[in-house]
Amino acid sequence: EDFLERRREVERLLRKSADWIWDWSSRPENIPPKEFLFKHPRRTATLSMRNTSVMKKGGIFSAEFLKVFLPSLLLSHLLAIGLG
Repeated sequence: EDFLERRREVERLLRKSADWIWDWSSRPENIPPKEFLFKHPRRTATLSMRNTSVMKKGGIFSAEFLKVFLPSLLLSHLLAIGLG
C-alpha cells in the first residue's frame, strides 16, 4: 500500500515536470525586430590634436601649447606620486 502511494506520487510529479517542459518547449521563439540597426551619430569635429588651433599656429613648441601642457604634466605626475 505504501509502495503504491509513493509510486502514484512519483508519477504525478513526473507528469507535472513533463507538462512544464512541454509548455516551455512549445512556446514561441523570441524573434528580434528586423529593423534593428544602430546608427552612430555624426561627429562634427574631430578629436585630433593635429587639427587644433594651437597646433596650426606653432606646433608643440609654441608658448601657448607649453603653457597648458607643462603644468598639466607636472600636476599629473605629482598626483601619481602622491597616490602611489
